[in-house]
Amino acid sequence: MPSNQKNTYFYFFIGCVCSSLSAMLGGTTFVFTRALVTSLDPLVISFVRYGLTGLLFLIFFFISFKKIIFQKNDLIYMALIGIFMFTLFPVFMALGLEITTSSRAGLLYATMPIFTIIIACLFKIESFSLSKLISVIIAFSGVYFCLSEFIDPTAPHPIKGDILMTIGVISASVFTVFSGKFLKKYGNVNVLIFTLFSGSVLTMLICLVVGEKISNVLFLTDINYLYLLMLIIPGGILMMYLWGKALQMISPTQASITLGFNPISATILGHFILNEIISSRIFVAIGLIIIAIFVSNWK
Repeated sequence: MPSNQKNTYFYFFIGCVCSSLSAMLGGTTFVFTRALVTSLDPLVISFVRYGLTGLLFLIFFFISFKKIIFQKNDLIYMALIGIFMFTLFPVFMALGLEITTSSRAGLLYATMPIFTIIIACLFKIESFSLSKLISVIIAFSGVYFCLSEFIDPTAPHPIKGDILMTIGVISASVFTVFSGKFLKKYGNVNVLIFTLFSGSVLTMLICLVVGEKISNVLFLTDINYLYLLMLIIPGGILMMYLWGKALQMISPTQASITLGFNPISATILGHFILNEIISSRIFVAIGLIIIAIFVSNWK
């Protein structure tokens, strides 16, 4: 086997490992967020998590970040997509997790590639095709099949939470659709730092007006501090870094398929930490979502 081909297979394997680990870490964030929302305001959770994640990214990559010269027009658009990703997504996610389960939230998040396709087609960034229509039908059939079952006493009326979570997923999809050109122009980490801070600043301002006191974070229990730490380090820095590294080695399509690991880790961890009930339906839905992602990219 030629060395170039070996290198291609090696990078593909490492890229898949990075994206899979990132997806699994993403699933854990739904569990830790749900565990925290009983003690801390969703706005405060979002501000502290993403604000500290952005600060740590800036510390680690300060030398490269200060060399970047952003164009003024780009800053406006990057600030807007940063608000979608790091204000609207985490706030609606946390609000949703107050009344729905981690596994249902993880399943909805796994549909993000499908929402990305819909938004990209609506804004004519991608062309519409029959395969994309079929993929949407398959994915949402799987989601409906799973979410129509109500068996968890910890979330007896989860529909409102599912709707809030869906709004968050759509917000994250907006970031995915419109961030591509900036990621290519300025680099993954540099765009992350700027958008993290733009979203966190707005969250802080909203929190000061309508949320609880940010100082409440100083009065958490030890276990809640552990949950918050898990959201910032593995669920923030490591998750985002691994996803960025994965996209350097494999295509976004290949990476998006591994999002099926997201609801799996959320389901398993949610069972052990929050005593959530594991439904067999969720694994059928995950399979249908993965099939839908394959179909959407069928040439």
